[in-house]
Order: sequence, then structure tokens, then C-alpha cells
Amino acid sequence: MRDAGSFEALLAGLPARRTRRRLVRCVPHLDFVTGDPPRFLYTSGRPNRCNPRGVDCLYFSEDERTADAEFRRQWRGTNAETQPKLTFFARVDLRRIIDLETEQVIHALGLTHDDLFGPWRLSLQLTPLQQLGLAISRQRSVAAVRFPSAALGASARKGWNLAIFPLSIESPNRVEILGKSGDPLEMLPRA
Repeated sequence: MRDAGSFEALLAGLPARRTRRRLVRCVPHLDFVTGDPPRFLYTSGRPNRCNPRGVDCLYFSEDERTADAEFRRQWRGTNAETQPKLTFFARVDLRRIIDLETEQVIHALGLTHDDLFGPWRLSLQLTPLQQLGLAISRQRSVAAVRFPSAALGASARKGWNLAIFPLSIESPNRVEILGKSGDPLEMLPRA
């Protein structure tokens, strides 16, 4: 198994691509409104599929159906399962992302189906995707990783997510939360 250091060494040589598109994010509404101040681009540093504890990461989906499935899966079986959610949209222009739909990238990183879709919450070690996220967070060339939705992984429908690392975003990369008429409400990099 690779570690974050070996992923860091691989990043420079991995094929990366640009993405310019609209993304979707669902968050707990009550958590959002109790923020001080409320922030659309809030990161907690809590571990998730593509980031270990202490590494800030923003999770978006490529469509609303996938964002909703990811939100529902996160809270399924908990007391928060029926909480209201807030859905918002972002316009992104990221020059270099690692795309885990590309077989060449998956092979170069040595990733398996279990690495992409397996459980991460109870892992005693960093998962390969968390190690990749840690490596991305330590540099400024690659801003995000595109990965398949585990929430939709068992269904016939496929969906894709983007894990964006705020500290890796430098101009001309851009993430904008869209408001009325497409005007940005919040953006990265911050001015």
C-alpha cells in the first residue's frame, strides 16, 4: 500500500485535466444557519472519503441527484436523518484535477475497486483516497480529485463527486457559490 509521500511523488507525473462546470453541494440547513457567520465554503477538517482529519476539503457533486444521494447516505440511520438540507450550486474553473474515471490514473495510483467504494469510517489507517487527498493538500498544482459516488455505487446509476482542497487553490483557479442571476456569493481563492 502506498503512503501520502509516495502519492506526493506521483502527483507531478499524473495526467491531470481541467474542469469548468457547475457543481452541487447539500449541507445540513441548521448547521449552516448557526455558523458564525454562515459560510457556503465552510470546511470542518473532519475526516471523509478523500481527506484525513485536519485536512480541509470541500465536497461537491456533478449533479443534484448525486449530491442528494451523498447527503442521505451520510445521515442514514442517525437521529439527523430527517433534518432539512440546503442545496447550493457552484461554478468552478480548476486547471488541474486528478480524475479517477481515467484508467491510466487509477493504475498509476494502484487503486482498487475497494479503495474507491469501500468503507472508510472505521479504518484504523488512512485509506488510499485519504492519502491521495493529503498529498494534494500539501501542494499547489492540483486542486481537486474527481471520484465516483459510493452512495450510487451499488445502483445502476453512476454519479461523480469532486473533493476540492481549498489550500491548493490559487488564481487562476476559482470556486464561486452562485446566487441570484449567477452572481457569486462566496469564492475561492479569497480576496
